[in-house]
Amino acid sequence: MNAQLNRQQHPEQAYRVCLGLLNLQRSYPPERLNRACALANREGLYRLKNIKAILLSHRDQLPDPMFVQTSLLPQDHENIRGPDSFH
Repeated sequence: MNAQLNRQQHPEQAYRVCLGLLNLQRSYPPERLNRACALANREGLYRLKNIKAILLSHRDQLPDPMFVQTSLLPQDHENIRGPDSFH
């Protein structure tokens, strides 16, 4: 809500989006709505349509890519060439 209100030159211009977000509470639990809003804020998506799309596609329930550990590939395999192999 704060991002919506601060984004507009006049806060009154953001009231419809804020009311739409409040109406989403009827259909979705607060945890999902908070995660969808956090995801939208992080990606710079400020339209209500974008937040609804996140909720409908269940993107808010996917593991957060910022916290997923990536496995490192082994660097000592016989097929891996070093910088000396290229001219």
